[in-house]
Amino acid sequence: MPISFDAAILPNKPILDCLQIGQAAEKLGYSGIWVADSHSVMRDAYGLLAALAMTTDRIKLATGVTQTVTRHPAVLANSWASLQELSGGRGILGIGVGESAVYNLGLKPEKLADFEEKVRVIKALIKGQSVCYQGTDIQMAWSQMDIPIVMACSGPRSLQLGGRLADGVLFQVGSSPDFVRYALDNIRLGAEQAGRDINDLKLYMRVACAISENREQARDEVKGYASVAAGTTFKTVPKEYFDESLWGQLDRFKAAYDYAEHGSNEARHKALLTDDIIDSIAIAGTAEEAIPRFKEIVEMGVDGFVMPFGMADPYPYMKSFAEQVIPKFAEY
Repeated sequence: MPISFDAAILPNKPILDCLQIGQAAEKLGYSGIWVADSHSVMRDAYGLLAALAMTTDRIKLATGVTQTVTRHPAVLANSWASLQELSGGRGILGIGVGESAVYNLGLKPEKLADFEEKVRVIKALIKGQSVCYQGTDIQMAWSQMDIPIVMACSGPRSLQLGGRLADGVLFQVGSSPDFVRYALDNIRLGAEQAGRDINDLKLYMRVACAISENREQARDEVKGYASVAAGTTFKTVPKEYFDESLWGQLDRFKAAYDYAEHGSNEARHKALLTDDIIDSIAIAGTAEEAIPRFKEIVEMGVDGFVMPFGMADPYPYMKSFAEQVIPKFAEY
């Protein structure tokens, strides 16, 4: 599969600003746009995706990611079939068990067994098939769509489920090659359990990234989303993959994390992000530093990158990455 570089939007700023970011991503040559779905702290993902469907022509449109705790499978199926129709087939259904969207409501992430059932129901409904859900036969007969379903996974069991079930996997385990290897090994195991080949899946890595000639500024600007990724990595990657010092630093960071400031570059907890954490979670600095790190990960088997540009002014960072990094992977 060709290497894809996608931009992710955290709609925690005015929605028209978010729309402009998505439009800019298409003009800069990114392959896709992923919009976070966290209704307590961000604008509505589906409203923004519908607007992007009407104002862009080429770029893929994805949720990064939606969840099944507060959104019924039939509602998700309807939203995605409609977006697929509106966008001319450019949709990617990015879906997971829920994090800030559920924690901020006092709820818990979906159990994997329930999540697996709901994903199967969503897939069937989008195709117009009749399916039994919770004792009732349901159908969305008007839709005859087919949409790639990409599961957001970080823990061992969820990574294996993604390998068994999904069209692609979006994993967020930091940028350390050891962490990436852990994710790929579990996806491969799940794929093999289902008689599948991992090479038939699209393997996306979501990574906090900032590229600038001003190295220190890039490392500071990446902290908003690196805070999100650091918490996910600490919670889901088994302890044996960490050295003791990094584990302790992440433990102190996670204890201070505030979901009400999820993804914000103004969050108070970002002050606890040490250089060790940033280097293991993000790719931040100059292009000369970043390119070899991306190449190493590509050579491990990753063929897609989703980068949340959560800066107050993301355009300069999106532009730098598009001009200085993406062309280096044109022949992969």
